[in-house]
Amino acid sequence: MYRQRMKHSFVVVAASALLALAACETQPDPSAMLEQARSAITQAEADPNVARYATTELDRARKLLVDAERAAGEKAEGGKTASHYAYLTTQMVRIAQQRAQEQVAITHLRAGETERQKILLSTQPRPQAQVESERLAAQLENLQASQTSRGIVLTLDEGLFDMSKAQLKPGAERSIDQITAFLNQNPDRRVQVEGFTDSQGTNDFNIEVSQTRADTVAMAIIHRGIDAERVRAIGYGEGYQMNRRVEIIVSNSDAAIPGRTAGAP
Repeated sequence: MYRQRMKHSFVVVAASALLALAACETQPDPSAMLEQARSAITQAEADPNVARYATTELDRARKLLVDAERAAGEKAEGGKTASHYAYLTTQMVRIAQQRAQEQVAITHLRAGETERQKILLSTQPRPQAQVESERLAAQLENLQASQTSRGIVLTLDEGLFDMSKAQLKPGAERSIDQITAFLNQNPDRRVQVEGFTDSQGTNDFNIEVSQTRADTVAMAIIHRGIDAERVRAIGYGEGYQMNRRVEIIVSNSDAAIPGRTAGAP
């Protein structure tokens, strides 16, 4: 029942984000969007859980608000740019609030979940190295993923996002369910979600859109029961290869995921 309530909350946030995107496309009054963004920041800052569990997202939202207010004072296309940054501010605040809610729930459930995992592991024999290798190979084939020096890489292609938007299309659900199942079966693995955009918009705007996309996918993975401490999200802006995509990198065993080099998977 509790997870059903969390799922309902996540759907409400996603629907609200979609409505905000649609509103942004119709170019509303930038001053109204700025006021909404300021109000969202104030509300988030008043929530101790956001300050504790979503510091990075909250700081990013504050920086976006500064960009929005600076753009609002510019002439020409300043109003349009301010609206974009104001929208991203509000969206980032929602992600911060959702991450905080999820982390609070995970903290409450962690003791019981740890005990459950111990019981499950105690009733199952540990597989031999060859059996484990074959099992991972089968999972990789099902995920249509590839093994690289950075880890196991799964690409959610550009068709899962609309241009200049960060809302996932329904087609992403199956891929996210598969990667979540893999992580549940391999509790020692960590995951890094890397977002990319097309070449439309400024570099700063593309960086923020790609970060929001990566955060959206990361939150979808966390919402399915993966500990938030195992999930990291990074936005790289304009992609080197396919655009408007997200790459999910699963660590090799419990090793850290190496940094990305230009043009590398």
